[in-house]
Amino acid sequence: MKSAAVATILLLTMTGAADAGQASKRDAGSCLVEVLRSEELPIGPLFHHTIKATLLVTPPDMPPFERTVYKVITWQEPPPRQGQRMRIDCDPAALSSFSLF
Repeated sequence: MKSAAVATILLLTMTGAADAGQASKRDAGSCLVEVLRSEELPIGPLFHHTIKATLLVTPPDMPPFERTVYKVITWQEPPPRQGQRMRIDCDPAALSSFSLF
């Protein structure tokens, strides 16, 4: 379950295809994830970038929390941008260990 959520977040963040305004995605088990900050770090393998992103995760009926995640992407992939929002499925019991990777 965790790896499926991670893959979904990564895919939606990198492609920008998520539309948080769709009512069909707003169910009780979905969290709103917003990119607060994103930067490319000067480390990583050849033709890759390391991305550091700070996310604001808002689970249903719980206070929001921030998480900083790191990901190595190819140089062709667009990094997540500040202000991007998406809804993902999340497990309220496992939010203390929330991560993208």
